[in-house]
Amino acid sequence: MKRLDFIQKIGLATVGLPLLSSFGLPKAYLSVADQEEREKFDFELYEIVKSQKNEMYELPNGNIIWAMEYDEQEKIYYKIELVNEYPYYTSYKEYYRDGYLKSSEKKVGVYVYIGQRLMYDKKGNLTIIDEDKKFGKIKIDYIMNFLQGKGIIDLKTGEGWCDKKNSYSSTYYLYFKEDKIGKYWVIIYLRYERLDPKNPKLKYKEEPAHISFTWLIDGETGAIYTEDEIKEFKQRNLLSKTTHTFQGKTYTEEEWKAFEQEQWEKYQAKRNHKSFWERLFG
Repeated sequence: MKRLDFIQKIGLATVGLPLLSSFGLPKAYLSVADQEEREKFDFELYEIVKSQKNEMYELPNGNIIWAMEYDEQEKIYYKIELVNEYPYYTSYKEYYRDGYLKSSEKKVGVYVYIGQRLMYDKKGNLTIIDEDKKFGKIKIDYIMNFLQGKGIIDLKTGEGWCDKKNSYSSTYYLYFKEDKIGKYWVIIYLRYERLDPKNPKLKYKEEPAHISFTWLIDGETGAIYTEDEIKEFKQRNLLSKTTHTFQGKTYTEEEWKAFEQEQWEKYQAKRNHKSFWERLFG
């Protein structure tokens, strides 16, 4: 299977690393003083993996080599590894032709970058991006404990995090988003509930299948919303972030409504208060 096919299948859709300005994260350049510390491609393991009839290879530590190949077009080696340790993530690494590490990244739940992303240029200079800095108060530990609470994964053993019968594909997707409504997580559980064909969610006439579950978790408060409540969350957060400015002071939507009510009450009180001459002459 080609590298692009592997990447698309497991969710590493964008091989090219994003600009360092992504998420507004700071960048740190480190000169590589000791090349011995820089990881090198394991050519011996590469030959073993190539010799396997099965595309995947299980290591003694329980990790799965999902792919380990040479990309003729990019002129690089790459390795995709399912790491069987908390928080149970996918490791994607690229190596220059001389075997030295070019880049390294970790994704949990297929789509969320975690930890440090490493990028070496051809001279061996290192750039590090701390992906964890983009999160709000709710970080990956909270999300993993939520998954365990739902019975989706056992955090001690890793049981449940991938489907061994289906090419070790992930049983859940995680997304972390930051937009105009704030920071939030989206969790999609794929290994489903039995679906009645009469259920309106079933779009096509087919044999009884399964449907996924979706939750949204506020990235700052940890409040949990079901699929039916997500619209409410987005509307409320948009409302809370709408602002009005009056005489140099900025108000949120809720503060503005309170301010308007206060001004209206003052106006009504002033209107109902008659002066001496008004009372005298009716």
